[in-house]
Amino acid sequence: MHEASLAQGLLRIALETVRGYNGSHPDAPAGRIKSLKVGLGLLSCVEVTTFAGCFELLAEGTEAEGALLEVEREPLTCDCHDCHASFTLTSRSFHCPHCRSSNLSPHGGHGLTLLSLEVEQKD
Repeated sequence: MHEASLAQGLLRIALETVRGYNGSHPDAPAGRIKSLKVGLGLLSCVEVTTFAGCFELLAEGTEAEGALLEVEREPLTCDCHDCHASFTLTSRSFHCPHCRSSNLSPHGGHGLTLLSLEVEQKD
């Protein structure tokens, strides 16, 4: 189950980011992580419910416990080899919207990107 390792990596990055910020800003440190927004590539093969559940479990006892995890599917850029069109797909319907060909070359689409991190201000 790669969702667990992805959730662990996301949590590590989020916690390191907050701790790094706090080390650089001791006069105005960040508190707990309230929410994270991630972009998930259309070809990533990540089951979102499992990923979110893994994140929730791994975050217990950390500054991210109880944080809202928002997952947004990122569009996939493709080129059609038949009609030479370039376009983006937002769903897993792998056909050219111009000629309906499935002879496509996708660009990327496998990644998980931390898009935003919202934290509470520490008192």
